[in-house]
Amino acid sequence: MNDGTDERFADFVRAYPLCDMLGLNLTHPRFVIDHIDLGQRDDSTCRGDFVKFAEWGLRVVMCKGGPVLYDDNFAALWPRQPEHRRGRAESEPLYLSSNSKNPTQVVLALLDRFLCDVEAHTDKVRLIHTVADLDKALRDRIVALLMGSNRSDWFGDVPGVLRMAARLGLRMITLNSSGRELGWDGHDIERGSGGLSDVGAKMIDQMNRSGILIDLAHTNESSSLDIISYSQRPVIDSHSNPRVLEESTRNTSDVVMRALADRGGLLGIIPGITRPEREQPYTEVDSDQLAVVVRHIDYAVDVMGIEGVGIGTHFNSACLPWLIEAVLQAGYTEADAAKIFGGNYLRILRAVLPV
Repeated sequence: MNDGTDERFADFVRAYPLCDMLGLNLTHPRFVIDHIDLGQRDDSTCRGDFVKFAEWGLRVVMCKGGPVLYDDNFAALWPRQPEHRRGRAESEPLYLSSNSKNPTQVVLALLDRFLCDVEAHTDKVRLIHTVADLDKALRDRIVALLMGSNRSDWFGDVPGVLRMAARLGLRMITLNSSGRELGWDGHDIERGSGGLSDVGAKMIDQMNRSGILIDLAHTNESSSLDIISYSQRPVIDSHSNPRVLEESTRNTSDVVMRALADRGGLLGIIPGITRPEREQPYTEVDSDQLAVVVRHIDYAVDVMGIEGVGIGTHFNSACLPWLIEAVLQAGYTEADAAKIFGGNYLRILRAVLPV
């Protein structure tokens, strides 16, 4: 960035809290296999760490990990996960589900590794359990981290497992990844979708009571609408785009967007910004890709209102300086940009987290 944009970005993040609704991937190979220390600055990659989050001006970051496949030596088989491994006939997936042998063990192991790094670097970051924790971290100007997970196979139909996870500090669950689960259906389930089941309703109740934010980014339309209506707390879609502009079951229909907005929820726009080759640090961002992201934001604001839109970069926080500049150049006021890039998410967190 240049021509004064660095200074504008610095002024913006000094004045307004910048939040990423999905900023750190705890199942990425560099974390699971390479055992990096998130408290040490990694200059070789555009991926975030505790040091770079502060340098990028981030005040709140959601960090998420979930079940992945492991071999008998407890080494992640990242390239061989079902979504990457194809059969020979007509590109049929080799596996029709993404079941892990012991998803509860895997999730707890991933979250433990993350917490070890957080505990070793309390001078850089702070794990957020409550609204009071959040407000204190904002006052102290230290990066506030939230811990999340995805899928429901690791807690199943046992409310007590959710309560235990909440005690550890789990504060968001993306309810699915793909396929059918006990409580709800994934974005790729079209035939026979039953929406929210009785088991799912009980688990939603427990998430509400435990202060766990519900994320619909991977649930299908019927399940999403049921959950939005049923939940006693606002829910979010942490990283999706308007389906009308980009056709995909992973994106969000106008119907779901309006339902989210009507219940005080939030859609996190996911920037379609290509990472540099080998995920090296950014030196620039493609202007055409930025224009597409701004178009998605514009559309979401038209459908949901400015209060219904946020940003979930899907582990690409490094692009935020360019994106904020693009949004301001598109004519958004600083006050409205501040809502999109953090204020709306903070409102949701204050409505959901324990006091």
